[in-house]
Amino acid sequence: MEKSRKSTDINNLDQLVNAVQIAVSDSDYHISSGAYSIAIIPDYTRVYIKDYGDVASIQNMQKLVGALKEYTGYTFTKSNESEYICKDITLKSKRWESSLYGDIYPMIIAYLQVDKNSKITITYDPTDLKDLVSTK
Repeated sequence: MEKSRKSTDINNLDQLVNAVQIAVSDSDYHISSGAYSIAIIPDYTRVYIKDYGDVASIQNMQKLVGALKEYTGYTFTKSNESEYICKDITLKSKRWESSLYGDIYPMIIAYLQVDKNSKITITYDPTDLKDLVSTK
């Protein structure tokens, strides 16, 4: 049963990461360079942009949230200045250990670095999640 929960978590994160990858290459969205993260935690999923605050980053985040709605069907609502959340996607397995919190607070995270040429570098926490995503 635990394997099924983890598989669901991996599939949900992978769906969101794929949506960001599509959005970055979609000229309708014009998502610019930046550092983003997607974290699935027990209560909700959080999309976050680093260095949020200027007009361009605010517009960028709004475009990203719109793209996630289009490509996944999930609605993310503004939680604070730099993050949006979706309560429809929650962590199913409580047995994830992240480098941030260990097993105290389970979560899985994808960090997406988009460069000025729209190339995306993705890292995961926990780090072995990368192997699980690529073998699903």
